[in-house]
Amino acid sequence: MNVYIEAVFDTAAPDGPGESLVHWFRAARVALFRDLVEAEAAKDGEVVSEAQIVQHIDDSPRRFPCVGETCGQFEEALAGFPWGAGMTFLSDRGELRDLGRTSSYHALGEGSVWRASAAVTVDSPGDAESCAALVDFLQAALETSNPTFGRIEWRNFNELTNLDAVLRRKKRTSLRESRRFLRGYAWATVCPAELSARLGGAAALERSGAFHRVLPLRAGGVLLQASDTLTGYTDQVMLRVFEALAPVLPPGEPRPDPAFPYMRFVPRDAAGVR
Repeated sequence: MNVYIEAVFDTAAPDGPGESLVHWFRAARVALFRDLVEAEAAKDGEVVSEAQIVQHIDDSPRRFPCVGETCGQFEEALAGFPWGAGMTFLSDRGELRDLGRTSSYHALGEGSVWRASAAVTVDSPGDAESCAALVDFLQAALETSNPTFGRIEWRNFNELTNLDAVLRRKKRTSLRESRRFLRGYAWATVCPAELSARLGGAAALERSGAFHRVLPLRAGGVLLQASDTLTGYTDQVMLRVFEALAPVLPPGEPRPDPAFPYMRFVPRDAAGVR
């Protein structure tokens, strides 16, 4: 797998945390993994899937085999806002191979912040239609939420954002301050309602010319796609994104971290951008 998708939620979700989880996993099933669900339904043994619920952190998982057939029971369990959940698709022909997965868990112990992520394979990162489908999934998954952050990354599966890594910010601090500072920027970035308002809203972000697509989320926030394709996210495009988002980025001089050599970032203090 080569694409990482993440969203972070808190108690500001209008319909409650359980419904946010239901919408995330439903969008994954009907959009992001639709072909895999259909392949498993063909029952030729090519694809097998399983969903899991972990109600409390120390509990054993409750399993739901064959996602397409057990989605109703799975969503009912998700609505109760469990500590963790997951959905996995594997190739069952010969050697087992991971085809796609999505999961969620409480990022802070008291359950006030939770994180959902997905990993998929994109065969043609230079194909605009395939790349647009990733952003369309994220928009559908977040429409009823007011997320604190989100991103789509190419071959970067670390839970630390680019700025968390190079500014040496603690993840807990970053999560708690995510409606005060935008936690990072990527090929696709979700900016929460409070921060997008400080940037002038969707219309101002559209006028900036820094983004290929600006997609307002119905329950609050905006989804920003930097370029039409993943391969089109060049350093020049990244610089435009950084400059457009600088007013809401955390201040500090970024420093490369040898532990995270793949992190892409602009080597400038956001506080110095005018």
